[in-house]
Amino acid sequence: MIKQAPTAGRIIAMVAFTLSCVGLLLFLWLSFGGTIPLKPQGYRVHVLVPEASNLAQEADVRISGVTVGKVKTKTVNANRSATDVVLDIDHQYAPIPKDTQAILRQKTLLGETYVELAPGDKSSGTIGDGGRIPRIHVSPTVELDEIFRGFNQRTRTAFQNWMIEQGRAFKDHGQDLNDALGNLAPFAEDTNTLLRILNEDKGDVRRLIRNTGDVFAALTERRGQLQSLITNSNKVFQTTADRDQELQDTFRILPTFLDESDKTLTRLTRFANNTNPLVTQLRPAARELSPTLIELEKLAPDLRGLFRDIDPLVTVSKKGLPATSQFLDELRPLLDATDPFLRNLNPMLNWIGLYKHEITEFFANDVASTQASSLGADGKTQLHYLRTTNPLNPENLAIYPHRIASNRSNPYVAPLGYKTLPIKVFGTYLCTTNPVPTILPSAVGDLLPQSLLDLINRFGYAGAGSNIPAPPCEEQPPLGNIIGQSGKYPHITEEAP
Repeated sequence: MIKQAPTAGRIIAMVAFTLSCVGLLLFLWLSFGGTIPLKPQGYRVHVLVPEASNLAQEADVRISGVTVGKVKTKTVNANRSATDVVLDIDHQYAPIPKDTQAILRQKTLLGETYVELAPGDKSSGTIGDGGRIPRIHVSPTVELDEIFRGFNQRTRTAFQNWMIEQGRAFKDHGQDLNDALGNLAPFAEDTNTLLRILNEDKGDVRRLIRNTGDVFAALTERRGQLQSLITNSNKVFQTTADRDQELQDTFRILPTFLDESDKTLTRLTRFANNTNPLVTQLRPAARELSPTLIELEKLAPDLRGLFRDIDPLVTVSKKGLPATSQFLDELRPLLDATDPFLRNLNPMLNWIGLYKHEITEFFANDVASTQASSLGADGKTQLHYLRTTNPLNPENLAIYPHRIASNRSNPYVAPLGYKTLPIKVFGTYLCTTNPVPTILPSAVGDLLPQSLLDLINRFGYAGAGSNIPAPPCEEQPPLGNIIGQSGKYPHITEEAP
């Protein structure tokens, strides 16, 4: 065996090979979510979520759709009622305000989950490194399958049949549905006004319901008379229906009667003015006539008999009205429970009312722009189909590591924000000066035909290449100003009962 000392070239080659293997392993380790040993930790906060079975480590943490961090660990807390999730936030977004809202959302229907943060106002303070988002600011996540699992098999089958029948019912009635949705905004606005008035006068509403219960209690004590009243009313209506021809003739001659009555009333007015002095002179005689009218009481026995016949009605109603009274007494807790529901529903309707134009335009324009029809091959059958479009721009052609200058999206547009173009941005922090990349000439050839490249440059880049002008970076006013609050986002405030 020949033994000799390694040369400097071999040593350098071995060291380079070893470093390349270490670098490759480190790259694979980082690609699969590993951390670099001895690397200092970033800004981290804890959050307790009720259910995190679909939340994986290294899942995204997003604010307004922008990834701002990752999920590092998740641990079941001491009493096993929730999962303690540790969020690692990038330094440029740290620290986050104390009133930050957190919720788990799904990227797709397959269940891939990420953490969505809705930061509030930093003037309320910030969460320190290692701190915790209050559990009251964590919204529960309700998945679609959990809603349907709450129904039994019979209900789910009935719901499925109902959906199928609804599809058949709305067939060929798309315009009617569109008209109904178009009237939804005025209906919601009027309903909002009605509920606001009822909420302001809730004391009067309570008294009205309570007094209605007293009325029903009084009616229950006179059940027999009430039954007779309903029976006799039915006979009256039946008799009236049998004489519809006479009623028709009555309404036909009613205009003539009104004209003659108008002339008669005019004459009576003139006669009253003329007889007013005479009536004034007759008043002393009328006072002397009062004793005579008192004596007429003896001539009204039938009236007394009528009032005596009311007693059996009162006696019979004593057995029926207590049941109604009991029903109204048991109804009071339900009516009391509707008060907090209406207080919580009123702010929701107020906020939806601010976006009534956007909601109306969404339903109306979406149906109008996607519905289309044409005659079939036989020239008789009408075919219905949906029109769809897919926008083409540089942001759809690739995934960029940083926001490019032409990206001025706004996920929280203010009411009537679409009336002026371009749309104002949610915050100036969304505006960048990063250039728009172009397609390299080397991509032409086997990868992209020249004709396809020309179409992309024409429609995707508008023929401007990397010089696509960026929309103005004008920040919209804070949404809290709409309802008299401060901060970028509106927030719920406690209302006195």
